[in-house]
Amino acid sequence: MGTYESGFDQASSYREKLKCIQDLTPIDEPLISWDGHRGRSPREYLKPSVIPYGREVAEWQNVLSGRQEVPHFRTTPQVPPIRQDAPTMVLIFYPRPDQDDARPIHQSLSYLKRIERISQMGEQTILYIPPELTETIRAMRPDPHWYIVDSYATVWDIPTNDYQRDNFANEQPRLFREFDGYKEADGELRPVDRYSRAHHSAVCNAKAFIMYDAVMRNPFGSDRWIYVDAGFLFDDGPKDSDGMIWGDLIKGGLDEAKMDRAISISRDTGVVMGEYSHRDGCPDIDDECWSNPRRTWRSRQFIANVYVGNSLGMLNYSTRFMQTVDDMDANGFYTGREEFVVAFVALRYPNSVFSIPWFPLPRRLDYRWQFPGKLVFSRVGGPQSVPPIVDPIATLYVRDYVPSRQSLAAGGIYVTSPRDYYEWEVRHGLTTPKKI
Repeated sequence: MGTYESGFDQASSYREKLKCIQDLTPIDEPLISWDGHRGRSPREYLKPSVIPYGREVAEWQNVLSGRQEVPHFRTTPQVPPIRQDAPTMVLIFYPRPDQDDARPIHQSLSYLKRIERISQMGEQTILYIPPELTETIRAMRPDPHWYIVDSYATVWDIPTNDYQRDNFANEQPRLFREFDGYKEADGELRPVDRYSRAHHSAVCNAKAFIMYDAVMRNPFGSDRWIYVDAGFLFDDGPKDSDGMIWGDLIKGGLDEAKMDRAISISRDTGVVMGEYSHRDGCPDIDDECWSNPRRTWRSRQFIANVYVGNSLGMLNYSTRFMQTVDDMDANGFYTGREEFVVAFVALRYPNSVFSIPWFPLPRRLDYRWQFPGKLVFSRVGGPQSVPPIVDPIATLYVRDYVPSRQSLAAGGIYVTSPRDYYEWEVRHGLTTPKKI
């Protein structure tokens, strides 16, 4: 972590704090606080849009807001669950305003096709979209378990964005331009210009809020949640035996037991999400990226396109993400893409982020930009096929840290060997085959 500008060894301080952490680190007591210079608090802008579902959630909201009165809460789902113990998927889609400048993969027609694939999974789903898309999205699946929230006219009307417009339009692009120190050898860690856009920043930033809001609304009475990016089922995904793109996932659906396994480690304090491959390196706690805003580009270890948790886990992660964005903004760090923020959340609030280390999927499920998180919570591979899950503080950042929750090993089709990694890199042209 170094001593950037402050003359204070934050890495040593962090290691000391890590020795006496609580199961849930209070939102106002992060382990990294940049000399205590704090931003605004989610308490200022988080207010339920409806009476919360469930006593535990209502009590959590009362604690966040500092109220002491007996909480009001609902006990009956608005819509009966699609099946017993069914998880709820949550996604957000607000089309970019500059469609003509977007690559085909980022244009609305492509996203709508991918959202239609999600609809074919038949899972109970909450979608956050602008009102002008309501008719189109509803036509994909006109049943009550395809639940649309269109109460935010634009992405800037979402409460975590309504004070961020100037920041994301002007300040964050400036901070992005000030990134330095990267070179060709840093590969996929290097910052990518096309993702430094105000609208993209706002959509990324909104993920935490929509998960908070979805848990409060909870129309199906769910306690298992999975956030997915609206476009996560790419057009070049793997085909099943019938030639259907993403057919194994779409036909198989989500697996409650696999989600419960992940939640057994994230519990009420956080979520489980995927990691990038780290083939281009990974900073540890001594790296200056945690204290030098010009090097924040090195903090991109997690891919937040899919993550799971229970109701309290999602709430605790989401609010700590929001607080981290506000604190990073106050200290001049880049927050224009959520993947630059998640690692800070993991370090500031232990037990808020658990992760699935990247691994190559079996060849029949593989494609260049595959990430295991898209498949590992589904019925693909049968009940024995489960991913490894770790505490990333111990595996990535502070190697001598002993976490309180034990890692989970891979099983079934997700068990890999060094040979699998080598063959994946050869298959995708990332390394030269060894001569025999």
